[in-house]
Amino acid sequence: EEQAQATSVSPRASSPPQVLPQLSPEQLGMIEKLVAAQQQCNRRSFSDRLRVTPWPMAPDPQSREARQQRFAHFTELAIVSVQEIVDFAKQLPGFLQLSREDQIALLKTSAIEVMLLETSRRYNPGSESITFLKDFSYNREDFAKAGLQVEFINPIFEFSRAMNELQLNDAEFALLIAISIFSA
Repeated sequence: EEQAQATSVSPRASSPPQVLPQLSPEQLGMIEKLVAAQQQCNRRSFSDRLRVTPWPMAPDPQSREARQQRFAHFTELAIVSVQEIVDFAKQLPGFLQLSREDQIALLKTSAIEVMLLETSRRYNPGSESITFLKDFSYNREDFAKAGLQVEFINPIFEFSRAMNELQLNDAEFALLIAISIFSA
């Protein structure tokens, strides 16, 4: 009897396509503002690239100094990314009306998730690399050279690849990031 019930609730193979409601002018305006805010934050962080410690081109890539420079480079990229997230959050409707404590709590709890979304957005499937600030592209080996562990690197690249396959546009990314910040 359970098996009969299980088969009777399976989805129909030929269900009609779902009709999505049209967005209101206010909703479209909100989406345009979110995309513009994100593009503005990306432009600002691009100018910060000059303050990032250069990736070392040392003759001995395994030297302590080269390893420290690579770690500093990635750390500074993460700092730029967090600043970008904060700048974007401040432009989200209603965010600045929250108490300072609530703003900080949302940013702290969403930062890693948003950084992963931003990282996935920068994934290049052809070279299997991630590009930060337009000039800095890194593959898995580069992440490892910067001191990240393989058990973190592989999930980052797998998530980035999977998100890339969704082919989200700027509006979808901006909305997803805004939702991530407010749902933290």
